[in-house]
Amino acid sequence: MSSPAAVLKDRLLSLSVRVGEIRALSLVDADGLPLVSTLGPGQLDEALAAFGGGILRQLERAQRDFQMGPMYQVHLVGRDRQLFITPVNGDFTLAALVESHATPATITMHLLALVRDLLPHLASIEPLRESAP
Repeated sequence: MSSPAAVLKDRLLSLSVRVGEIRALSLVDADGLPLVSTLGPGQLDEALAAFGGGILRQLERAQRDFQMGPMYQVHLVGRDRQLFITPVNGDFTLAALVESHATPATITMHLLALVRDLLPHLASIEPLRESAP
């Protein structure tokens, strides 16, 4: 039987293989630490995780200050890449680094489906995190 982290990483890798425009996926906790990622350890992995964790706090502020209701995604567009930040639940965020030519609606559809697929697996991880010192 696979560990929960291995199952989560498998889901991320599967999507990045199926959707060629996705360059990196990282499941990030609220502190900006990567839980699992399609990247190996390194500067890009850490930067993507830190950004994803920081955005989660900003999303909470936007919900409160601007009365926006639930937030589904932040989408940043640059000349060379797009960055999608999708809250999974109150504890985790999915960060995706995507090629600039990718269609945002298609990427969003894939990311939201992945989030739906990750939720049951994260439920088994959250109690472990809460019991940690």
